[in-house]
Amino acid sequence: MFAPFAVEAAGTISDVVTTSRSGGDFLCDLSDYGQVKTLMTETQPSVVIHGAAMTDVDACQNDPAAATRANEQATRNIANCLADDAQLVYLSTDQVYPDAPGLHVEGSGAPVNAYGGSKLAGEAPVLEHKGGIIARTSFFGRSRTPGRKSLSDFVADNLAAEKPINLFTDILFSPLHATTLASVLVEMVRYRLSGVFNVASRSGMSKADFGLGLAQHLGLQSVTATLSTSAVIPGRAPRPSDLRMNPAKLETALGRPMPTLAEEIAKL
Repeated sequence: MFAPFAVEAAGTISDVVTTSRSGGDFLCDLSDYGQVKTLMTETQPSVVIHGAAMTDVDACQNDPAAATRANEQATRNIANCLADDAQLVYLSTDQVYPDAPGLHVEGSGAPVNAYGGSKLAGEAPVLEHKGGIIARTSFFGRSRTPGRKSLSDFVADNLAAEKPINLFTDILFSPLHATTLASVLVEMVRYRLSGVFNVASRSGMSKADFGLGLAQHLGLQSVTATLSTSAVIPGRAPRPSDLRMNPAKLETALGRPMPTLAEEIAKL
């Protein structure tokens, strides 16, 4: 879902080449070292923004080997095949943090599910690559990928259709709009930053408040929304309840504050 936003932002500073297993300019299975080596040899990128991942938390929990291939091995292949002087930007996740109160800072990482574990493992080869950037983040926005919906799409579509929807009061997060995330990643490349950064909105809020704020901004009814807790969905993979991240390190590096989540909702 994020790729179109990244391509648009990166296109403002350079020519862009895209890849995936099923489309883009080059077909490549990133978990296959030989294919990645060929891709890097043919394209000779100066910057790689690596956002491909297995992101379904429950699917990762059910098949941790697949999560490892998609999220750790693929990233290691890219890092090992990329030229030493090329920049590598890795989209990590807020799910690397423990089930503990936020705001989380970059030094901690103790995931409670296979998805977070595989993404945290994928950070290691990026840190080994000179100039590697790890962006711990989450995002929303209108999906430009057919067949895939973002959290904001899911909430907006259900409220627009006046369908019942549960909004969780016990899950806190601090995502960015996808356009903001893409532009910040490009800014980080231009500043030649390196290391681990929380790329997040300031303060954050509950998913319930996010849904209600979205409804108000888009002029949608919220009568069909029920405020509840995540316990209403049994059998899910464990998830941290407080995913809010502290973006102070990034704010210092960029010399400006990150936007609030309310400001990000207004971009929908």
